[in-house]
Amino acid sequence: MTLNSDMLHQAPDLVWGAQIGTYELRPSGELIWSPGLLRLYGLAEAPQTGEAFQNLVHPEDRQRIRDETLEYLASGKAHYSHTFRILRRDGSVRVILDRGAIERDAAGKVLVIRGLNVDVTDEAHLNYVSERRWRESEERYRKLFDAIDQGFCIVEFDLQAAEGRGDYRVIEANPGFFTKTGFPESIMGHWLRTAAPELEESWYEIYGGVARTGEPIRFENHSELLGRWFEVYAFRLESTEPKQVAILFEDVSARKQQQEQTTLLINEINHRSKNMLGVIQAIARNTAAKDATDFIARFGERVRGLAASNDLLVRNGWRPVELEALIRSQLQPFCEGEDRLALSGPPVALSPVATRALGMALHELATNAAKYGALSTPTGRIRLDWSLEPGEEGAEDRFRLSWIEERGPRVSEPLRRGFGWKVMTMMVESTTSGRVTTEFAPEGLRWRLDCPQSGVLA
Repeated sequence: MTLNSDMLHQAPDLVWGAQIGTYELRPSGELIWSPGLLRLYGLAEAPQTGEAFQNLVHPEDRQRIRDETLEYLASGKAHYSHTFRILRRDGSVRVILDRGAIERDAAGKVLVIRGLNVDVTDEAHLNYVSERRWRESEERYRKLFDAIDQGFCIVEFDLQAAEGRGDYRVIEANPGFFTKTGFPESIMGHWLRTAAPELEESWYEIYGGVARTGEPIRFENHSELLGRWFEVYAFRLESTEPKQVAILFEDVSARKQQQEQTTLLINEINHRSKNMLGVIQAIARNTAAKDATDFIARFGERVRGLAASNDLLVRNGWRPVELEALIRSQLQPFCEGEDRLALSGPPVALSPVATRALGMALHELATNAAKYGALSTPTGRIRLDWSLEPGEEGAEDRFRLSWIEERGPRVSEPLRRGFGWKVMTMMVESTTSGRVTTEFAPEGLRWRLDCPQSGVLA
């Protein structure tokens, strides 16, 4: 629509009233305002200079309007549109929508500018209120999103990745995502096959299935790369292309580790119950061989001592336990008299986890010694030595424990190693972050543990 001088004076008053007005500006400086525009600005006459007009604009908008006007004039464009606030003489602030056309000659020189101003204050207020509510809603969502204790992220899945394998990248994540996965924040937006090339294929397969089918899934999975177990709920966001999958998850590594420990303990209980009869028979044999006159009384005491040693870890399971007390409680049912047990080492308080592991290992060692080793004969004895020593070249200080059997029958390496062997070696090494060595010397079994002090001390 092209504005002419007649329309400047007629259309606003006839059609729109005081909420709209027009103007015409020529390079000579001639400025024509319609009556409607004068009423819109609250003026009796039009400003005569550009500076006078700028004084009508809200101070916070003046520089922007200058820059935008110069840009419109220099760009060669035929139309312009922008909004700004004005200050009326009565102190009120109004929002103006300014739209116009720039007429130029063949060389691009401006001949005339014709414009239209509309008072959009009410609409701007509505937009402001709507935007404020949206921002408040967004802020509430963001606070909730960040406060979720679980990890949460939204991933974008590429079903057409190279070599026919899916790929995905994290496009949104809460702080819990980084805390629970260990991924750096720099991984955001990067395709995981490149950013984390060692990530297991199972994650791509599972999330790819959700992206393809839209079927949500709840599962547990382990990541070797991250060294953690996760419980995950994943669901596809509808109407997105490429496909997006929302993922809510929890790090359940501690629970999984506890389950594994519980399974190990159940197996140990089962193993001990099978060994119990053999242990009692060994106690009976040693008791009767020494003096049969008070066999019943002494045999009963040893059985009660065995029961007490089995209960020790339960009674002291979550409190520090002195190593010497642990050794004596585990070996007391097997060793009567100081000549059968020699202990040497400084006071050491064991952590609850180390108490459980070492107690189980000592029980296995004592059981084996009672069946086949030094404690299966009247003259055999056990020597236990331990020490706390400085680490080499700034490394962590070490704890060393040795079990040495003496004066027993000749020893040979067993043909089969069962569950007891796992308790004496693998479980102790895993719990203490140490190394266990076993030597089946002819003169007696030798078992040694070398580990960081942090692996055993309370």
